[in-house]
Amino acid sequence: MEQSARRRWRPSRKTLLIALVLGLGALAAPLLGHWWSVFGEDWLQTGFMLAGGLFASLVLLDYAASRSQPMVQVERQLASGLALNQWTEVKLTLHHRFRYPMAVEVFDGINSEVVSEQAHQWVPLQPEQTTQITYRLRPLQRGPLTLTHCHLRVPTSLGFGSISYRVTAESLAKVYPNFSAIAAYTILAAENHTSELGIRQKNRRGQGLDFHQLREYRQGDSLRQISWKASSRRQQLISKEYQDERDQNVILLIDSGRRMRAKDDELDHFDHALNASILVSYIALRQGDSVGVMSFGNSDRWISPQKGADRVRVILNGLYDLQVGNRAPDYLAAAEKLAQLQRKRSLIVIVTNSRDEEIDELLMAVKLLQKRHLVLVANIREAVLDQTLHAPITTLDQAAIYSGTVTYLQQRTAAHRKLQQGGTYAVDCLAKELAPALANSYWEIKRAGVL
Repeated sequence: MEQSARRRWRPSRKTLLIALVLGLGALAAPLLGHWWSVFGEDWLQTGFMLAGGLFASLVLLDYAASRSQPMVQVERQLASGLALNQWTEVKLTLHHRFRYPMAVEVFDGINSEVVSEQAHQWVPLQPEQTTQITYRLRPLQRGPLTLTHCHLRVPTSLGFGSISYRVTAESLAKVYPNFSAIAAYTILAAENHTSELGIRQKNRRGQGLDFHQLREYRQGDSLRQISWKASSRRQQLISKEYQDERDQNVILLIDSGRRMRAKDDELDHFDHALNASILVSYIALRQGDSVGVMSFGNSDRWISPQKGADRVRVILNGLYDLQVGNRAPDYLAAAEKLAQLQRKRSLIVIVTNSRDEEIDELLMAVKLLQKRHLVLVANIREAVLDQTLHAPITTLDQAAIYSGTVTYLQQRTAAHRKLQQGGTYAVDCLAKELAPALANSYWEIKRAGVL
């Protein structure tokens, strides 16, 4: 930790008030002496001048003492990994060598990339004691986050002013897509309460299951599950337990083009897409599948599919600094590139915000991928469209906007139906609904055994 050498001295309100009174008194002394002749004009003026000189001497003495006043040292404790748009606690530790109690003003030097609560505090310091304070911050942008300075204001020993300075307490962190949903999913999955996240695990269908283990028969098991050989050997009913097929591939193809800049809340659609992708990646990895990610549009990034619970961390580090841009997405080029990178049959999840003028290119890209892969298209819908449908209509302009919105949504529904008719799984939802919608689609495909 380095300290800034520049100190700024500011007079206190008490100092300014006393100076004002003495100054006005000196100016008014001739008039007061003329009216109040018992003291005389010279006596009053001399008194104010002596008082002013004494006051100035005390202020100068206080100022001189402040130049050698020991500086407060600050250490900041901040987690190295933060979740986007989630509150996290920051701890500041203040070290000092003051011999008397005092209250200092502390303001941590946050930037426009975060919002905070109680980053500005008055902190009482006690002699020979280390003081700790906490506040909360919420990052608004993904990527590297650097907090460099902490600003302090310390009163002088006589209280005639305060000195302001800043100390360098650099903290580096990475702001990841919101991984807090992973913790919530883990807890709720252990208690079979994932429906609270909007995730529904449907009953298994088809034969896409792997043998897992033998166990005692439970009421409700089908006759097809019973192992008659094991039951005969143990003289009790034994059932076969199956699990969903493992060692399958899931590739998330995420649009980082200009359409994903749209915002329905504090986050743009691209951030919602990353948050949903992280959750689906975690669920798929827990099922023993391999997960890979590819971005297209503004930024091209490829994370090859691999399995393992620790793979989530690799995906987080690979995506945390990925940003959306102003380029239009090229669906066909992305599909051709992915077809070369991923030869093994996989579930391809395309997350995008496509418009009617782009749907033909999207359909061509899907058909290209379907030659080898199973494709799921998640198309994000702007919330303003739904709001327009439910808004009251009182003017001709509002009627025209309503009519245009209805036409656009009809075209969107037709494109959605065309995708489904071509054998593609398709999801059309709001950004805030994307995470559970993708998770539910993954479970539907997984349990159906169609991959």
